[in-house]
Amino acid sequence: MGIATNRLSILIEGVMTEPKKSVRIVMFIGLIALNILLLTVVLQRTRPERTPQAKMVSPKAVSTAMEHKLYLPLAASPYDAPIVLLPGDGVYYERDQDIQIVHVVGEVLNNTPTTVNKVMIEAVLNLKSGDQTTLRGFPSVGSIAPGNQACFDLYVMESKEVESYAVKVLSYATGGSVPGGVDIVITNYGYDTQNAWYSVEGTINNVDPMILNDLRAVATLFDSSGRVLGCEQSYVRTQSEEANAPATFSILFMNRDFSQASNFSLAVAGASQ
Repeated sequence: MGIATNRLSILIEGVMTEPKKSVRIVMFIGLIALNILLLTVVLQRTRPERTPQAKMVSPKAVSTAMEHKLYLPLAASPYDAPIVLLPGDGVYYERDQDIQIVHVVGEVLNNTPTTVNKVMIEAVLNLKSGDQTTLRGFPSVGSIAPGNQACFDLYVMESKEVESYAVKVLSYATGGSVPGGVDIVITNYGYDTQNAWYSVEGTINNVDPMILNDLRAVATLFDSSGRVLGCEQSYVRTQSEEANAPATFSILFMNRDFSQASNFSLAVAGASQ
């Protein structure tokens, strides 16, 4: 009886010991898992942030964005080139007795944030005879302020008719001087049917002290569609020797039929290119 009782007591102690051992094992495993989790969180917080990948952009798109920001920082521009040949150029013929003069007229735009000068324009004329003539010249206004336009008139004595032509801007230089502090007043303009010319007349008053005789008035004439009909200029003349005296100018367009003229633009330039 005593032996049986001892065996039963040992069996009960073994059964009671097994749960305690299992609990210790589970707690040990849980502690290891908790340590791993805490270590992961710490590593993630101390780990440097991942460097973002650079966005791939085509060179053309980058160039366009930079040009817009470079040339017109305050407003978007539909043009990419620094000096833009505007639409509206054309060819017309002037006849002086037995001589025929071919004119190529148009406008350029200063699409840069600085004043430019020495804008060289080239016009290639393909004649109906099969020959080719190349003209080069500058706008009538020597220096062009940022965002301003300037007309040009390239011409050559040529007896042959023009089959086709091409115009482009070859080069330009930065810098130059644009007259400032002047007030333009148009006193008369329009087409004179009796004399068959279009005239633009007015006066220029200076706000800053300057000699107005060193200035020119340059006019660009357009038809109703915006096509350039002509580009003419006139020196400004004062009626007195006083520096602040107003000056007058009179511009005549008279080397072709200008009866279709609709409007004009006017600019003031220095006496020399």
